[in-house]
Amino acid sequence: MVDWSWRALRRNTLTTPVLLRSIPVGVVIAAGVLATGWTHRLLADHQDLVVHTFQAIDNTKDVLIGLDDAETGQRGYLLSGDRRYLEPYDKALGRLWRLRGELRSHISDNAAQVARVTALDTLVDTKLAELKDSIALHDTQGFQAARDREIAMMERATMDRIRAVIGEITRGETTLLAERQSEVDRDERRIRWVAVAIALASFLTRAGVEIYLARRERRRDAQEGAPPALASSSLALRRADQGSARRRRPGLWW
Repeated sequence: MVDWSWRALRRNTLTTPVLLRSIPVGVVIAAGVLATGWTHRLLADHQDLVVHTFQAIDNTKDVLIGLDDAETGQRGYLLSGDRRYLEPYDKALGRLWRLRGELRSHISDNAAQVARVTALDTLVDTKLAELKDSIALHDTQGFQAARDREIAMMERATMDRIRAVIGEITRGETTLLAERQSEVDRDERRIRWVAVAIALASFLTRAGVEIYLARRERRRDAQEGAPPALASSSLALRRADQGSARRRRPGLWW
C-alpha cells in the first residue's frame, strides 16, 4: 500500500535536492512572468497611442475633404440653381459633425492639440455659416447677390486659415507619432532583454544549485570514506546536534 502521508512524501519526494532545484528556479520564472506581463502591457498602451495618432491624422484630412465637398456642392448649386448639387453639401454636413467629434477624442490627451482643434472648430463653424448664408441668399435674392457674398467670403480666406490650422495639427501629430513609435520600439527591445535576462537568471540559478549540491555530495562522500573512528565521531556529532535541535523544537520532525 502506498503511503501518502506528509512524512512519507517529505522523505521520498520532497527531498532537499528536489526543493533546491525547483524553488529558486520557480522564483526566477515567476519574477520573469511578472516582468514580461508588465512590459507587454506597456507595449500595448504605447501601440494604442500610435493607433490614435494615425487616426487623428486621418481625421484632419477627412475634415478638409468634407469641407471641400461642402464647398463644391454649394458652388454647384449657386451656378446652376439645381438643388441636386446640394447633395454633396448635405452629406458633408453630417460627416463633418462626426469627424470633428472623433478628432477631439483622439487629441484629448494633448493640451496644445486641444487648443488647435478648438480653433479649427471655430473656423469650420464660420465656413459652414458662410456656405449656408450664400445658399439662403441665392434662394431669396438670386444669383448675383449670392455671387457678391461669395466674393466677400473669398476675401476672408477662411479656407486658407482652416488649412493652416489643419497643417499645424498634422505636424503636431506627426511629431507625436515619431515619439510614440520610438516608445514602441523601446518596449519591444525591453521585452527581448527581459526574455534574455530570465533565461540567463534561470541558467545561473540552476547552475549554482547544482554546484552546491555537488559540493555537498562530495563532502558527504568524504565523510563516509573517512576512517571508522573519525566517521563514528562525525556521525555521533551529527546525531547529537539533531537531538539537541529536536529538544529545542519539539514540533519539528525533520
